[in-house]
Formats: sequence, C-alpha cells, structure tokens
Amino acid sequence: MSGQGTSLALVGAYVLAAELAAADGDHRRAFARYERRMRPFAERNQALATENPGGPASQESVDLAKNAIALDG
Repeated sequence: MSGQGTSLALVGAYVLAAELAAADGDHRRAFARYERRMRPFAERNQALATENPGGPASQESVDLAKNAIALDG
C-alpha cells in the first residue's frame, strides 16, 4: 500500500548480496547483518502506508523512509 514494494525488494537484494560477500561464507553472520541494516528501512517504508489513510504520506516521512539505509556500508 505504500508503493515501496519494488524499492524494498531491490534494496534488500543489494544489501543481502553485499552482506553475503562480506561474510566470507558465514551465512548466519550475513543474515544477522542484513536484518540489522534492513529493518529500519523496511519499517519506515511500511509505515508510509498507514500514516495518512486515504491520502499520501507527508514528504518528511517519505524522505526519512528513503534515507533510512546507507548502501555503502
């Protein structure tokens, strides 16, 4: 409902690939790091759907959601 499903999927795939590559074969470590990095991003994006039922989320909320993850680390 937030319109962010594709963004979540693409960012999630990128982050998971990066964490798997950095974990030197330790998938448990990669999955834990993926969870820590993705959870705030996913939660903020999912919250956009319920912020203003029947209308768009505020621009501030959209900006916070899209900037809730760093892809360089």
